[in-house]
Amino acid sequence: YRFLPHTPSAQADAAPPRPIGRTIHNALELQIALAREGFSPGSIDGNLGEQSRQALLAYQKAHQLPPSGAFDVATQTLLLVTDPIFTRIELSETDFARIDPPPGTWKERGTRPRMAYHSILEMVAEKCMSDPDLIRELNPEINFDALQPGTRILAPHMPPVHIRENISHLRISLARRYLQAIDHNGEAVFHCPVSIARRVDKRPSGELRVEVRVAEPNYTFNPAILSATAAREGITEKFIIQPGPNNPVGSVWIGLNLPSYGIHGTPEPEKVGRTESSGCFRLANWNAETLLGLVRVGTAVHVEP
Repeated sequence: YRFLPHTPSAQADAAPPRPIGRTIHNALELQIALAREGFSPGSIDGNLGEQSRQALLAYQKAHQLPPSGAFDVATQTLLLVTDPIFTRIELSETDFARIDPPPGTWKERGTRPRMAYHSILEMVAEKCMSDPDLIRELNPEINFDALQPGTRILAPHMPPVHIRENISHLRISLARRYLQAIDHNGEAVFHCPVSIARRVDKRPSGELRVEVRVAEPNYTFNPAILSATAAREGITEKFIIQPGPNNPVGSVWIGLNLPSYGIHGTPEPEKVGRTESSGCFRLANWNAETLLGLVRVGTAVHVEP
C-alpha cells in the first residue's frame, strides 16, 4: 500500500506548518500524540480508557508534570500533536497477496508456509496501531468485505516509533499491566500495555534478564505445554509454526532467563492488557518491535507485583 497525505479541510490546507505541533483537540488526537511519543495507549480507538490514562500518567511522570492521569492544563501545554493526523492508504495488488484465510486448527497452523494477516482490515489497523473498529468508523462508506486494489482507506498517520535513548532496564507492573523502558536517569522513555499470566503461580517476579532477541520468530507447538489444545486436536508431537504477524508470538520474541518465558507480540493487539496469557508477557506487535530496538542481551527486567 501507499500512504497518501490527507488534509481534512481547505482551512487546514492553508495553515502554515508548525514543526513544534499544535494543541490537541480530542481523545483520538491525544492517543495519537502519546503513541508517537512512545507512550502507547494500546490499540488506538478514540476512547480514553484505563490504558490511555496509564500512558498519560507515564508521560506526565517522565516529563516532571503533576501526575494527575488527566489531560490537564500543564499537560496540554507540553504535549502537542503534529499534522497530519490522518493518512489515506491506497491498496495495491501486493497487499492482497499478503492475506491468507485464518486457519481453523493448531494443526493447520503447522502446515502453513507463513502466518500472514487474515484481512486487509487487520493489516491496515495493525500498521496504524489502531483498533479495527476505529478504521471502520473512519471509513463508513467502505465495504471491508469487498475491497479492491486502488481503494483508499483513511487511517491514523502512525510512523514506526523509534526511541533514541539508551535504557538501563525494563520495568513490568503486574498490578497495572504495563511495561516500561527506563533510562539511566530512572525515567520511562517507553511505555505500553502488557498482558500477564492468567494463573498467579505462573507470574514471575523479581529480576530477570534478556537472553535472546528474535525478529520474525517461528513458534514451536509443544503438546506437553498446551496439553488441553493437544488433547482436543489429538496432537502428540511438537511442530513448528512459521513466522508472520499471526504467529502465536507475533512478530517479536524476547526470550528471558526463565525457561519458556519471554516478552513477545500477539496476533490480537486489541486484546493486550484485557485478556491474559499462559505465562509470557504479551505486547501489541508494534510495541514489541519498538522494544526489540531498545533491549540487548543482558538487559535487566524488573517484574513488580
